[in-house]
Amino acid sequence: MSNKIIIYGAGPLAEIMYYHFTHESNYDVVAFCMDKDYITAEQFCGLPLVDVAVVTQLYPPSKVQMFVAIGYKKMRNRALLFNKAKQKGYTLVNFISKQAYVRDNLILGENNVILSSCDIEPFVSIGNNNVFWTRTIIGHHAVIGDHNYISGGGGIGGNCTVGDCCFLGNGALMINNINIKDETYMIAGTIILKDTETASKYHGNPAKLIGRHADTGILIS
Repeated sequence: MSNKIIIYGAGPLAEIMYYHFTHESNYDVVAFCMDKDYITAEQFCGLPLVDVAVVTQLYPPSKVQMFVAIGYKKMRNRALLFNKAKQKGYTLVNFISKQAYVRDNLILGENNVILSSCDIEPFVSIGNNNVFWTRTIIGHHAVIGDHNYISGGGGIGGNCTVGDCCFLGNGALMINNINIKDETYMIAGTIILKDTETASKYHGNPAKLIGRHADTGILIS
């Protein structure tokens, strides 16, 4: 497979990932794509910015791979755009910083970001489309689902399970053997001492349930 990739997105995360792919990988970013309604320029980072509706014609999945760079403002959008890219037939690439500490028995899906100073302990399983920002620690035997965003300094304890579309703010932590349900939102600095509830928002040390977002899925305001 070619090392050429197209980045789906043209926001801050897309720009950051363009930098990392360019400076710290063997991938060659050749273009960006977005949904037509959000395109306001012909280029992004000096490269073509094209309508995702025609991206397969310009950059066929047989010749180019993709990375979906969608941030955390609306966590469900991370899943929607990942699925759209897969439906178009693209292979989605991972980015693992050379400065991350990742054990060789890691099970890893597609479209994941593991940035510098992350420490992923043995026997960890990670699904698709997750972001692990700098200084994240993932404890042994942890199981991480899909479309999650773990901010800088976040910590997932050993034997923990994290569902889908969860957001951990900067420095959010949990003890071992915790089950983090789908769409859990942990405000920065939160310490989780017991299992969370689906589509729920937590804050404090120890964490307290302070809100729910099952209807909207908008985790960050």
